Amino acid sequence: MGYPKNPDTIILKNSYYPKGIKEIDIWNYYMSVKSSLVKEVSGRDLFVYIMTDKGPVLVRKGKTTKYIRLNASNYEQVITGRTISIHSSMRRTESIGIVDIDCDNFRLAKIAAFETFNEIAAEFSILDRVTIHFTGKTGFHIFCKIRGRANIDSIRFLLRKFLMGTNLAKKYTIESKRTSGIPNLDLAPNKFRGGYVSLHSLSTIGLKCMEIKPTELLRFEPHRARIKI
Repeated sequence: MGYPKNPDTIILKNSYYPKGIKEIDIWNYYMSVKSSLVKEVSGRDLFVYIMTDKGPVLVRKGKTTKYIRLNASNYEQVITGRTISIHSSMRRTESIGIVDIDCDNFRLAKIAAFETFNEIAAEFSILDRVTIHFTGKTGFHIFCKIRGRANIDSIRFLLRKFLMGTNLAKKYTIESKRTSGIPNLDLAPNKFRGGYVSLHSLSTIGLKCMEIKPTELLRFEPHRARIKI
C-alpha cells in the first residue's frame, strides 16, 4: 500500500483522458484532497473501487476489519495509485439524505437537478442545508443536511412524501430505476449501508465528485471535473 510502485503505469483511458491517467496522477490527486476527504468520510463504513487491468473491482473489507474506514492516520496506507473511487455508506441513524438524479441525457439531468434543488431548498422544512454534488458520471446528488438525526428509513419516507407532493413528480420518475430520456429522482441510497460516491472522491471514470453552485449548474460540463488535461 501507499506510494505507487509503478507510478508511470496508465490505469485508465477514456474520452475525458484520451492520453490516460497514471497511478501517480491518482495518488497525487488523493493526497491533495486528504483533509477534505477525511472530514467527509469520518466515522463511515466505506467501500472502494480498485482499478485493475480488467477494470474497477469493488472492495468492501479491510485487511483486518470487516469494513473499510479512512482517517488521517491510515490515509497513506489505504490509498494507492489504483484507488480510483471511494464510496460512503449510510448509517442506521443519519443527519443526511440524498436525492440521486440520473438521466441518459446530461442536459435534462442538469435541469432536473436545478429544479429539485430549488424545490427542496425552498419548501423542505426539516433541512439545515442543501447542496448539489456532481457524481463524477452522468448525474447529481441533491445532498440534504437535516436538523438533528433520524432513522435513515424515516428520512427516505419523508423525502419521498415531499417529492410526491410537488410538481416534480409529474415531470420525473421517482423510482429505483430510470426510464430512458426521463430524469429519475432515486432515493435508493437512503437505506442502512446504502452507498453513494463521497464528495472529493473520483468516480470510476476518473472525474471528481464535486460541489456545484446552483448558479453554475446549468452551464456545468463534466470536463470541468477532470484531474488533469
